[in-house]
Amino acid sequence: MIIKHIKENSFFYLGFILLFSVGISLGAYWVTNVSIETKELLIMYLNGFFNFAEGKIFNNSAIFKSSFINNIISILLLLIFGFTYVGIIFSPILTIFRGFCFGFSIAFLVESFGRKGLIFSLVSLLPHNIVLIPSTIFLCSVSLQYSLFLLKSRNEKRYENKRQSFINYIFSFILGMVLVVLSTVIESYITPVFIKSISSFIQ
Repeated sequence: MIIKHIKENSFFYLGFILLFSVGISLGAYWVTNVSIETKELLIMYLNGFFNFAEGKIFNNSAIFKSSFINNIISILLLLIFGFTYVGIIFSPILTIFRGFCFGFSIAFLVESFGRKGLIFSLVSLLPHNIVLIPSTIFLCSVSLQYSLFLLKSRNEKRYENKRQSFINYIFSFILGMVLVVLSTVIESYITPVFIKSISSFIQ
């Protein structure tokens, strides 16, 4: 069913993958426009974080709560805007923004710390984003498709068809939310272990 769904909506998924890639490129490029003072502040902050991570125990529940709140806000906005025509605009913007943040983070770490920065970005960003990025693309695509469906069927009176589409829409968001929660668990309880194990190497 999943493969069938992807094939039937391949145009949307390819489009959002492209938008996410554009966001990554913009984020990586934006690193070159950051002022020297800002870079120095960020580097100082990261060095402080590395020193903290080496000898301290992470508050996993606090990390989970913060990450969950940030992610759930995006999900709720996608869900709500999907019921309006705003979803046609918001979904692509959110995809580009997520790509921008991802690209900027990796590019800055690599530029500032070289090979160590690359290793840290792989350890700190890759594990949960393996789940979060596909989930984001999936939810953005679903939100956009439902907005387009409402736009095309605004004059139709076949309520059964609209009801089924609504059920599918809600079910898709429940599935996406489960995946996002999974990525949050990875970020909160697994990623800190990796970060702590390499923090002394990064310094």
